[in-house]
Amino acid sequence: MNKIYLSITEAEELLPIIRKKLRRLIGINKALSILNSLDLEYEDEYETLMQDIKINKKFHKLSFEFYNLMEELHENGCILKDIEEGTVDFYSFFEGREIFLCWNIKEENIKYWHELECGRQCKKPVSIIKNNLARPKKEFFIR
Repeated sequence: MNKIYLSITEAEELLPIIRKKLRRLIGINKALSILNSLDLEYEDEYETLMQDIKINKKFHKLSFEFYNLMEELHENGCILKDIEEGTVDFYSFFEGREIFLCWNIKEENIKYWHELECGRQCKKPVSIIKNNLARPKKEFFIR
């Protein structure tokens, strides 16, 4: 799959969908951590085996859902950066170069952007680029 480049407006239009999927991903991630940490043993070996099967089935079912949701995010041009913090990036262009528009689930709108190489520690306010954000040439677009 090719990269999807979005303007700030296009990315912000997706935020309600992204927020819903991201909340579910965060919940699944917590459940997977709990299931992964379980180490139950019963006096009856058969009961231990049956519980292990039950837990593993649940773990794999949730893992499958997790990766399907991740794929849906990517299909919408959204890159999950930190599941614990609920942060995502969207590819965009500014002054002829690729950048990331960054968003956190706690935010209403996209407030920051950063260079691809620099990361979130170098984030800058979108007000700097909002009026100058250029769309790439058509051959770069999927949407």
